[in-house]
Amino acid sequence: MNLKDIAARTAVLTALAEVVDKELKDAKKELQEGLKAAKSETGTQKIGIALEEGQDIGTVSLVQPKAAAAITDPEKFLAWVREVRPTEVVTRLVTEVRPSWSSLVLKQISAAGAAQWADPENGVIHDVPGVELQGRAAYTRMTVPDAGRDAIAEAWRTGQLAHLNLLQIEAGEAS
Repeated sequence: MNLKDIAARTAVLTALAEVVDKELKDAKKELQEGLKAAKSETGTQKIGIALEEGQDIGTVSLVQPKAAAAITDPEKFLAWVREVRPTEVVTRLVTEVRPSWSSLVLKQISAAGAAQWADPENGVIHDVPGVELQGRAAYTRMTVPDAGRDAIAEAWRTGQLAHLNLLQIEAGEAS
């Protein structure tokens, strides 16, 4: 392949990648909305993915992460840590709780499911001010094993994906 052909190939692939990226974002959004609707209507959170001829190529599921602890009022949290674990407070120009200890406490609170911390040295359970459990957004997880990817590639090569209406590129769209 000469340099002119390489440049043309690169330009075409770049334009196609831009269109595919946009289409992929739109498709993922539509898929997530569909999975959320299916969950609320029927409880369905996972579906199989198949090509037109029924060959299974993977699965997609709606994942709802557990709520995680987050510091919502740093001043209250700092005051509490100063009281129960002053060695975990670092004073510089700015006074803050050691990030490693904050992370440890937030992980323990997330695991417990309540803004409380059990002191391992004396067993005292503390209500932790300035920390709340916050919900996290659901997301989709798609699993397409190598065999599924191979099946997709073969279906692409043999023209069996037309029913999916993958790309309709309009003039000016890939700019």
